[in-house]
Amino acid sequence: MTNHGRPTTYTADHALRARMAWEIGATDAQVAFLVGVSESTLARWCARYPAMAEARSAGRDDADTRVTFALYRRAVGYDYSETRVLLPFGAKEPLAVPVTRHKHGETTAAFRWLALRKPAQWSGRAEAEGANHDLADRLAEALANVARAAGDHG
Repeated sequence: MTNHGRPTTYTADHALRARMAWEIGATDAQVAFLVGVSESTLARWCARYPAMAEARSAGRDDADTRVTFALYRRAVGYDYSETRVLLPFGAKEPLAVPVTRHKHGETTAAFRWLALRKPAQWSGRAEAEGANHDLADRLAEALANVARAAGDHG
């Protein structure tokens, strides 16, 4: 088979640099710019070179894992340490005091986590649809009762 066209500029270093970029959430366009090729060339490299395909997959997975963990921590809350610098009354030197603080969980993050992990129970759609059907049924029954009552009196 004769290969027509320019020889590739792909090297193993491209896969390494690309993976580091994907790990911090870079898009394909950003990675292509970083390694100095077009998006179509990057896509070809991912199809042709297993190391580049693995770099994309593993880099994106690492980024997704970090975001998932961060969302989970925001949902359930977490403890963290900080150092407070105090100057007690009459002291000549400031005093550094380690303090453990607690960040309470956020309901929006918790809802988002549950909606992604258990969509049937937490998406909000099933409950709303059920509520609409209940409301529609109750409304139809009320209208039927009004019609019957009007027929009894007329």
